[in-house]
Amino acid sequence: MRLSSRKRQLISDRPASSSCVSDALGLGENGMKETSFGIAAAEKSDAAYKLAPIFVSAYATVYALKLSVVSLWRTIRATEWWGYKLAPMLGSAYATAYILKLSLISLWPLFLLALAALVPCAAYVSVINDLTDLKDDLASGKANRLVGRSRVFVVALLACCILPGVSLAIYWRREPGLLSLYLGAWAVFTLYSLPPVRLKSRGVFGLLADACGAHLFPTLFAVYLVYRWRGEPLDRVWFALVAVWSLCCGVRGILWHQLTDLDNDEKIRLRTFARQHNLSSLGRLSNFVVFPVELGTFALILWRIESRIAFAFLIVYALLEFARARLWRIEFVVAVPKPNFQIVMLEYYELFFPLAVVLSSSMRFPVDAIIAAVHIALFRRRATQTLRDCVQLIRAGWMYG
Repeated sequence: MRLSSRKRQLISDRPASSSCVSDALGLGENGMKETSFGIAAAEKSDAAYKLAPIFVSAYATVYALKLSVVSLWRTIRATEWWGYKLAPMLGSAYATAYILKLSLISLWPLFLLALAALVPCAAYVSVINDLTDLKDDLASGKANRLVGRSRVFVVALLACCILPGVSLAIYWRREPGLLSLYLGAWAVFTLYSLPPVRLKSRGVFGLLADACGAHLFPTLFAVYLVYRWRGEPLDRVWFALVAVWSLCCGVRGILWHQLTDLDNDEKIRLRTFARQHNLSSLGRLSNFVVFPVELGTFALILWRIESRIAFAFLIVYALLEFARARLWRIEFVVAVPKPNFQIVMLEYYELFFPLAVVLSSSMRFPVDAIIAAVHIALFRRRATQTLRDCVQLIRAGWMYG
């Protein structure tokens, strides 16, 4: 039967069914089921919306903290001493433990204590040196990391450096040998920087003060710590070898530093050792006196520890330096800077020697290999640079060949 147009209009105008309502709301055929799902999704979206500011705030806090740490790291000039001074110090401690036939992993609290003791000292040296050099640096145009810093900041920074040192000094007050070596580094750098003594401007006294504070005292301190842990009497021959070697390293280091600052020191007429002598005399001193003594004592150190890996790594290091010189035209210097130069043996002392001793120890105690991984992680900048250089040299040598 045909429906009239009036009936068809009435049918089309009838109220929508439940399925039609669901479709109209965009919920599909499941009606209330999809409605509850939509409500849950909306609640999640609302929760995410509320949590978003929290995540953003946390990220901003972490990022600001990172910037603060980086700024503090630069203020205490950590890149100038972290690997250069601390890695050889730890290498000497590893070597001492190795000749005493001690497992390195059993000494990890000792190594951590050595770092915890010497890091505040090294930071103090950087801050007190910048503080006492502030006027001279401004006059010579040299960058100074304390420019623009408030007095409160400087005092707080010095307190953060000095208080850990005072605490450790009190802890070691009944051990005069260890205490004198530890406080020696603090004392010589205080005399090096602060007037009226200010050994920095007193020629050879400033040279020796910096060498003792930067290398001699910290290295002997670490060696003494190992003997103290073992409870054995100090091996005076070994102690003397390490002392002469570390002192020569320190003399070379401060000679290089003073020569790189020579132009700035001349502007303010600062009487450093480098300014008091001509360049040829400094070259002869470093090349024919300091460096031969350093190499001789280090050869005796290698002979004493009897590590084949250390000798093998020395060959690897020599080949690496030969490749750099041939392919990149790198010039190797003892102390006197040159264009496109690299200080000889520095990389071996920082990276190859400590790792060689650790790997040698792991032949006795396999678990000591963990120390190698930790050492690389702590001083990864040097390790990364050496690895990068090896890869680039291999590629360059392949193309050159």
